[in-house]
Amino acid sequence: MNWEESKKHSIQTLDKHKKDISEESYQRILEVIGNNALENLFSDEEGILNMIRIEKGETSADEIVANYKKQCAVA
Repeated sequence: MNWEESKKHSIQTLDKHKKDISEESYQRILEVIGNNALENLFSDEEGILNMIRIEKGETSADEIVANYKKQCAVA
């Protein structure tokens, strides 16, 4: 998958969940996707869902990182 396809896939994933967030939150996440694409970084569905959860106040970036560390058994 090239960078254009990856970016398109990230946006399609976000669009599937657009109804769950405000327009402002949608635009913020879309901006993150675009900025990351400039660096050839792309979010999978889990990454998009984590950004949505952060926007909705359900979790924080610190909590997500802590969970990833637990999954990888990193102290």
